[in-house]
Amino acid sequence: MSNVAQAQEAEISFKIERQRASDGILEYAEQAQVSVLFKQKLVGPFFTNEVNGSYSAKEALLTLLAETGLEGRLTETGTLIIGRCEKRAKINRRCENGVKIEGHGSMKDSKKRYGLRGALLSGAAAFAGFLPSGAAAQEGSDVIATQDVLVVTGTRGKARSVADSPIPIDVFTGDQLEQAPQTGIFESLRYLVPSLNLPQRAGGGTATFIASAGLRGLNPDQTLVLVNGKRRHKTALINTATGLFSGSAGVDLNLIPAGSIQRIEVLRDGAAAQYGSDAIAGVINVILKEDSEGGRITINRGQNFDRADGEFINIGFNNGFALGDAGFLNFSFEFRDKEASNRARPVPIPDPANPGGLNLFPILPGPALDPRELSIDRLVTSNFGNFPQRTYSGGINAGYDLGDVELYMFATYANRSSSLDFTFRRPRDSRAVPEIYPQGFRPTEVIEEDDYEVVAGVRGVTAGFDWDLSAGIGRDHTEWKNTVGLNASLGANSPTSFFLGNLIAREITTSFDATRAYMTGAGELQVSFGLQYRNEAFEIRKGEPLSYADGNNGLAPGAQGFPGFAPEAENDISRDNVNGYVELGWQPTDRFFIGAAGRYENFSDSAGDTAIGKVNARYDLTDSIGFRASFNTGFRAPSIQQLGFKGSRGQFIDLDNDGIAETIVLRQTLPSTDTAAQALGAEPLTPEKSTNISAGFTFTPGRGLSLTIDAYQIDIDDRIALSTQFNRGDARAAQGGGTIGDQISLLLDGAGFDASLGGVNYFTNAIDTRSRGFDIVGLWSADLGAGSLNLSAAFNYNEVTIEGVDPNPTELAGLILADGSPIVQFDRSRLGSYTDEIPSTKGSISAAYENGGFQVNLRGTRFGAFTEVSTSAPNDRFNQAKWIFDAELGYEFDNGFGIYGGANNVFNTYPDETRQANSLGTNFYDTISPYGFTGGSWYIRGAYNW
Repeated sequence: MSNVAQAQEAEISFKIERQRASDGILEYAEQAQVSVLFKQKLVGPFFTNEVNGSYSAKEALLTLLAETGLEGRLTETGTLIIGRCEKRAKINRRCENGVKIEGHGSMKDSKKRYGLRGALLSGAAAFAGFLPSGAAAQEGSDVIATQDVLVVTGTRGKARSVADSPIPIDVFTGDQLEQAPQTGIFESLRYLVPSLNLPQRAGGGTATFIASAGLRGLNPDQTLVLVNGKRRHKTALINTATGLFSGSAGVDLNLIPAGSIQRIEVLRDGAAAQYGSDAIAGVINVILKEDSEGGRITINRGQNFDRADGEFINIGFNNGFALGDAGFLNFSFEFRDKEASNRARPVPIPDPANPGGLNLFPILPGPALDPRELSIDRLVTSNFGNFPQRTYSGGINAGYDLGDVELYMFATYANRSSSLDFTFRRPRDSRAVPEIYPQGFRPTEVIEEDDYEVVAGVRGVTAGFDWDLSAGIGRDHTEWKNTVGLNASLGANSPTSFFLGNLIAREITTSFDATRAYMTGAGELQVSFGLQYRNEAFEIRKGEPLSYADGNNGLAPGAQGFPGFAPEAENDISRDNVNGYVELGWQPTDRFFIGAAGRYENFSDSAGDTAIGKVNARYDLTDSIGFRASFNTGFRAPSIQQLGFKGSRGQFIDLDNDGIAETIVLRQTLPSTDTAAQALGAEPLTPEKSTNISAGFTFTPGRGLSLTIDAYQIDIDDRIALSTQFNRGDARAAQGGGTIGDQISLLLDGAGFDASLGGVNYFTNAIDTRSRGFDIVGLWSADLGAGSLNLSAAFNYNEVTIEGVDPNPTELAGLILADGSPIVQFDRSRLGSYTDEIPSTKGSISAAYENGGFQVNLRGTRFGAFTEVSTSAPNDRFNQAKWIFDAELGYEFDNGFGIYGGANNVFNTYPDETRQANSLGTNFYDTISPYGFTGGSWYIRGAYNW
């Protein structure tokens, strides 16, 4: 007898009332401790029988389903699939109410989480693992469609299928993330989620290290990220670039091992009232694997088509272990290594007959070129592409049933080393200090990152309430180093490497959640509530003295590229947050559901307190057609990083408004409470506030077909952003004489800052925006006899408009150009990064074919047009829409081995060359391209399952 059959014969005490089949089946799954799958619309018309007393799991199921028109099938993995008898009767020519046992799996596979909420999580995770890529089978088959996946994001209590959810949700399995392997999880989601945008580089400096993406045209920190339903901590790194996503500090999913992920649920709707601050655009919930046995190892290797650069290797390991008879531990490890890629071009040698060259060395008397011009490597730029990065990450997910309660915990740890080359300093450049670097040099910055998160909790059932008490800590520690550099202000005595300082972010969270379903005469009422305490901290530690010292020789102080954090930049701030929510879900009939949630949050700093709410509803007109809508208010408190960051960096700036950023200026990004920022009009930050309206419909006629269309509008007031950069060297003529830079200098000098502070920008609430658009997602699956075919298509249209910009603060009132126009907190370029630099359209089509062990996956993604906006319209750079195609072939053998090969960006598509290469051979592509600017790549992947 198999383990499954043995488990079915063990006696269990059941207490299940006669009720709707969907509720009765879920109660059976909870009490029998099995994973269960069913299509809501197929079981909706039925009622299950009362089961009261001691039965084996098989006997209880026979009693539950007797003469109901339903039957169950227990798969070899211990997952129970419920369907209608008449559907199977067409195949078996009989209707057998009850359970059919197949295979040799172990019942303990599904004994991973307990309680109603836990059983549903386990069930969803169990079948997500064998879903074909992005698709479903025909109605009546044993394969459950993606639209029928039970999800736990967006509603509390009873899990719902994707198609039956009152709000739009996408589900992506770990297998989908693995196909056409990218260099990280966000990079994979870029091609799976229509409304998600991930530029290859959102800017310079630390923006190149941060893997963060935005939903629906919004910033990364306006999407809440959860792991197993618990808030994930943010990275300590903050995007201080002045372009796309500037000022944001989001969650970096690439610090979670991909092999630990069972599935990812993406909620495409505002949910701050349900989950708290940040969930303005939506929620990304990462569900970790819970397998108690078996495992998988994968090895991916590839590189770019062009220049054979960008080589990467990913090695992943996952294994499940049983903890006695009532627990599990799932362990994952991952190694990722990617090398640099570079699309810069060699700088030509100066030639009177061929203008456009650049002399790297000083001109000799005569005049004559230095002979070294002929021998030096003319490919002087190495940073026009992707930067090298190496990551080690691990994770565990564990649970143990003590009978009345279950203990659980999960943890992740990652160590990542990221390297950034800055702009080449030519030998003739005074900043190169020829005594140290006679051939010139590129400052190199390395950030070593240690990131961990640990969450532990206990859950159970008391007085009918499923409750969950948990506590967690997440910390991201970054160490900044300059490994190739100098402090030009120290001349020939400068060191060539520096310790620049540390950025550290930490979050401690304690949460209690409870939910219970009440059966009333007016239908089912789900009552949920919760409380949470959170402490957030951010710290800046200074670098070594010579990394920020000023040698007073007339050259820029500090280590080049990114000067060390000076003592005045040191900061150690923290704040407390207390919040609570109540959520109600009422389903008076099988066809109608309405939900409401309210939340109150209180912060101990300038964010203050906020009350927000949400209402959503769904009505199924027929078994195939449903309508859904929601209205919610939301908020996002200023991140602790935005409140505490203060740092300097050199940046190319367009000081004469000719569209060319030709001058490096040492600028500081400051918190709004800093004296220099206040001299230019900064005020304490307050929360962003949002209003979100959405409406849509679902169409699931069966035969493996589903279609959803959802429209939305998100209004955000008082968005937090980085201001325009105010530079002492701004050469534009000012009204009344002199330059704008002269007037900025007067303001900074008056606040006690000398000329070493060349430029300033700061965080401020001053912009109101509106994001408006719609999502279309279609899925279809067919059994072809000779294999299965799964097709999917998705499209997003999103338009962001500026609805208002606050008037200039009094401090900036005197900054008037000669033509009478004012200098504003947000110039044309800054505003354009919200409205034009993200494509307004994105669509994808994919096909997955499987026949035995043979697999083919094809995908095409169309990224719409986008424009990199300049400070003046003639200098804007327009990029046309482009298609990116990916392909993969593979075969999985019966012994568990699999071999796969494919290509990302098969046709080696690049963005448009929007301008001529600059003097250092770069900048002819816009680095904010949503599909990158390094072309296509090939890869091979091997896998072994046991």
